[in-house]
Amino acid sequence: MSDHVNPPARRRGPVRSLDVERVVDAALAVLDRGGAHTLGIRSVAAQLGVRPNAIYTYVEDLAALERVVVERVLSLADVAVLGAPTLGWRERITEYAIGLRRTLHAHPGAASLLMSAPMDGVTALTVGELLMAALEDAGLSPEDAARGTYLVIVTVIGAVALDVAEVPGPTVPPEDAWVAARHEALEAVDHAALPRTAAATPVIAAWVGEAQFRWSLGAVLDGLGGRARA
Repeated sequence: MSDHVNPPARRRGPVRSLDVERVVDAALAVLDRGGAHTLGIRSVAAQLGVRPNAIYTYVEDLAALERVVVERVLSLADVAVLGAPTLGWRERITEYAIGLRRTLHAHPGAASLLMSAPMDGVTALTVGELLMAALEDAGLSPEDAARGTYLVIVTVIGAVALDVAEVPGPTVPPEDAWVAARHEALEAVDHAALPRTAAATPVIAAWVGEAQFRWSLGAVLDGLGGRARA
């Protein structure tokens, strides 16, 4: 029998299976489940089943985490459509804005981040660049195109913020059911005291619908187009 004793096998270290994309996926899952107030380094780590220190390998703090989530949300809408050569300037802006609204309705917990986290990543800057190009194609000066870009962004984010503020849970209800519930609530208003509200109940109930959003965005683009023509 040999006196030689084999050394113990060396244990392998943990497999580095995380990356920024998985961290962002987990952050969106946290937001979708609990809303914006639940997002944090610890909640994302718990979602992934790792220690919080593992998250800091990919994002240095909560602000950095919010930035990459904002980048993901902006990119979930079709950014390329803003530069589509076959579409006119209005169509390019409208298609992207509708896509972004739908994305934020699918992830309402992320909507508030677009109002609180800096939008200064590559995707955010690309969206801004393409919006300015579209508005210059409409005939606006570079300065007015830059101002108009801000107006379009505020229109989209503001509309979604009002929608999400009305939703009690982490998900946006189907549009038909949502409008019907609003209509039922509005029918209780005092017709004598609020005659215009009572008369406009079908329209007001549908403020949360896509048709209203298209109308609002169209009015903004009409104004910008008119400014270009003037």
